[in-house]
Amino acid sequence: LKPLADELNITVVPELDENLPLLNIDEDKVERLLLNLVDNAIKYSPTNSEIHIRAYPMDDEIIRVDVLDNGPGVPDDYKTTLFDSFVQIEGRRNVRRGVGLGLSFCKLVVDAHHGKIWVEDNQPTGSIFAFTLPVAKINPLEGDSKTQNVNFL
Repeated sequence: LKPLADELNITVVPELDENLPLLNIDEDKVERLLLNLVDNAIKYSPTNSEIHIRAYPMDDEIIRVDVLDNGPGVPDDYKTTLFDSFVQIEGRRNVRRGVGLGLSFCKLVVDAHHGKIWVEDNQPTGSIFAFTLPVAKINPLEGDSKTQNVNFL
């Protein structure tokens, strides 16, 4: 994603809480989820802008990850269906279009991890694509081959 971001002079700014707990996740799938969200943010953001990626604990059991952009935003009538297969916002021009499966893949990954995913307005313009994941319920000293430190970037 870096070449496209550089070409458009878009800066990706990570804002990761230094106290993020361990997660029991499929690291490859969650990485693909995050890459899909950042790719969409780059795709819809204006040149010379910033995209912020935030990750922080909401409480002892859940972390939240936000991808914030300054694009055109998501119309209210798409917010409930945007994560369905083949849904695309009509009327968007000058954007590389996919087939409408990226966000449905993101929802499948989050659902498989017992989390939630949604989109909010980013004021004054743009969107916040947010998802939650549950914190690992194992003792980190015991270890688990599927438990990974959160290191999204």
